[in-house]
Amino acid sequence: MKNRAYSKFLTIDKASAKIDEAKVKADEKFDGKYAIRTNSSLADDEAALVYKELWRVEQAFRNLKTGLDLRPMFHRKEERIRGHIMICFLALVLESFLAYKLKEIGCETSVKDILHDVSRMKASLISVDGQEQIIRTELHGEANQAFVAIGTQAPPRILVDSPCH
Repeated sequence: MKNRAYSKFLTIDKASAKIDEAKVKADEKFDGKYAIRTNSSLADDEAALVYKELWRVEQAFRNLKTGLDLRPMFHRKEERIRGHIMICFLALVLESFLAYKLKEIGCETSVKDILHDVSRMKASLISVDGQEQIIRTELHGEANQAFVAIGTQAPPRILVDSPCH
């Protein structure tokens, strides 16, 4: 759908259109202003502040869908729709928590870059002399910062006595 907000400033006469300067002048009093309507109990200034911060939520969901490879899912059942929304919300909360913890330790690398580095970590189940082991790849880039930020260590490079069995 195209934005047709400009049409209120036009006077259309048969095959021609002219800008109605009087309408433009009358509308100038709203330049640089915006109006919001809410059904919340927030004070006017609080509601305006929350609205101005809405872009952060929208940006977070865009990052969520790209960074975590979440794509639109076409569910028909309400419980699946709710489940999908809950997973997206939980991922957003975890990403926000990680961003907070990274900032807390003074890490200036973006969450997106750190999550990319963590995603490069892989693990494989192997058998050595009949004993199963899990081995993981080396950490890349700033991946270790994620573990430091949440107060833990990266998984060991070799894990004997696999928790899978």
